[in-house]
Amino acid sequence: MAEALAERAGLLGKNVWRRSSWDEDLADQDVSETELIVSVGGDGTLLRVTRVAAPWGIPILGVNAGRLGFLTEIEGPEALTALPEIIEGRGWMEERTMLLVQRDGVPHYAMNEAVVSRGAPARVIQVSVRVNGEVLTDFRGDGLIVATATGSTGYNLSAGGPVLPPEAPYMIVKPVSSHPVSEAPLLIDPSSHLHITVRTDHGAVLSIDGQDDYGIADGDEITVRRSPYQARFLHLRPPGYFFGMLQEMLAGTRRHPDLPGDGGERIDRIPEGRPFTDEKQETRQ
Repeated sequence: MAEALAERAGLLGKNVWRRSSWDEDLADQDVSETELIVSVGGDGTLLRVTRVAAPWGIPILGVNAGRLGFLTEIEGPEALTALPEIIEGRGWMEERTMLLVQRDGVPHYAMNEAVVSRGAPARVIQVSVRVNGEVLTDFRGDGLIVATATGSTGYNLSAGGPVLPPEAPYMIVKPVSSHPVSEAPLLIDPSSHLHITVRTDHGAVLSIDGQDDYGIADGDEITVRRSPYQARFLHLRPPGYFFGMLQEMLAGTRRHPDLPGDGGERIDRIPEGRPFTDEKQETRQ
């Protein structure tokens, strides 16, 4: 699909470069004049692409060639058909908050969430959280989720956390199996910064978007704040798309294809006969 899209874009007069989403070293010569990055794959691919592309502020169009595709915008065959109108500048831009996570002074960027979790089965860790230097909570449990609005529909939702609209700037702090304090989630102002300290005698793990894992030792401190970069997604559907997709997911009509059953109904990303809308700001490709 990536090759077919690249060939089609070339025929439409656009210069095209291709990279694997696992290649995290984008070259300046590649991105300096890039108007749009097309991510071909599933949600995991889109998360990797977003973390790499965010510092350049380049819009991203997610083309689903994976499984669930909750974060992607359009299916592969539809993308080939829609490409001429995309190049003409149709669509609207959505900007989403990301996280800057630092461990040992090394920065990591997260699109969905940063998770601190136990490093051994059936063992708990002690987690202390401070907000702007003030103690927020101190508990023993399985771990802690710090999620963005984008990540609110992932692990955070499974753990009982709230769902936020995609462009909401808040951070969600969600304890996991905590004792003795409540597991109630909290929304943290985007201007705040979190300091997370872990106490453990068997190790712990810091996970970024469920893709990159780093070992945590007893007494290690992790800081989390809003990233200076934002993810910029190009959308072709109307701005109210999110709540329709959310309803389908919560009602079980939008299911992961690996689950038993019929996998739910096919979801048409762009209704037949409906032109691409431009109800927000227009972007020129």
